Amino acid sequence: MKSTRFVFGRALAVLCALLFVSFGFMSCQQEDETEYVNYSLTGTWVNSYSGGTSVYKITSSTFDNSGTSSYNGTTSTYDSYAGNNLVVSYTNDEATSGYIYIKYTRAYCSTHSDSTTYTYIYDTDAADVGKWYAIAFRDLTDSSLSLSGAYKKSGKSSTETLEEAISTFTIANGYFTTYSECVKQ
Repeated sequence: MKSTRFVFGRALAVLCALLFVSFGFMSCQQEDETEYVNYSLTGTWVNSYSGGTSVYKITSSTFDNSGTSSYNGTTSTYDSYAGNNLVVSYTNDEATSGYIYIKYTRAYCSTHSDSTTYTYIYDTDAADVGKWYAIAFRDLTDSSLSLSGAYKKSGKSSTETLEEAISTFTIANGYFTTYSECVKQ
């Protein structure tokens, strides 16, 4: 009789162990994973238009806009705005749209610019240098991107803090209406 109890006890122990392991595996089942693609904002992005090109260079910590323009048969290069302390805030789960925040290192200088001759100077001693600015982006893929710098008639051109830039420079507040269609170089 002892041997029957021993075999029965052993069988019961094995059965309990199997049930424990089975429940363990069932509780560890993973949900179906959604394919997630994280395209990189970093790189050189170019927007070509009838009057020239705009070039946007984005690194993990800087943003720089420059380009070429053609007027009356003359082509010239220009440096536009630039910044450091780059912060990215995504506005969708796919990470294909959002905002880029920078602290200006070069900005529009009203003192040296002349709107009557379409001469716009961006300088390192402009009033906005050292303050925060935002660029909206959308439709990010591995080869294309749409960018829009914050602008609003009678709006702010910069803010003192990142927090203020985040709350001020938004699509809902009317700062981003025109986008440049860019391709990655």
